[in-house]
Amino acid sequence: MPQWPINIRVNMSTDKTFVERRKHKRYFTIDGTYAVLRPPANKIGKIIDISLSGLAFSYFSTNGATMASPGLDLLADEGLCLENMTYILINDCIIPNEQPFSQITMRRHCIQFNGLTEDHKNQLQVFIDKYGSTDAVSA
Repeated sequence: MPQWPINIRVNMSTDKTFVERRKHKRYFTIDGTYAVLRPPANKIGKIIDISLSGLAFSYFSTNGATMASPGLDLLADEGLCLENMTYILINDCIIPNEQPFSQITMRRHCIQFNGLTEDHKNQLQVFIDKYGSTDAVSA
C-alpha cells in the first residue's frame, strides 16, 4: 500500500480515470538545464521536467531510441551540477514532428532515479530549487 498521497484524475478528452502514481511533484525547468547520458549512450538533451523521483528530457535522434547508459549527469549553463546518477528507464518515445520527412527526430527520455546517495538527493533538491519553475507540472 503506497504511503504517499494518491490522486485520482479524470482525462477530460476520454472520460477515463487514472491514479497518479508519482511520489513527488514535477517541475518545469528554466532554459539552460540539460541531462547527459554517460557513455556508451553519449546523449545530451534539454530537461523538460524534474522531480525528486525522476525527470524527462528531449534529445535528437537519427537512429531510434538511445542505447542504455550506466548513469546520468545534470548540467546547467553554469556547469556540471550532479554526476553519475543511477536510474531506471521508464519510457523513450518520439515527440511528434511537423516535418514528416525529416531524418532527425526528437525523442522524450523518461527516467526514474534509482539508488541515489543522500548526497545526490540533497544536491538534486538544490538543483530543483535553483532551476525548477515555481509551477508544478499538471498531469
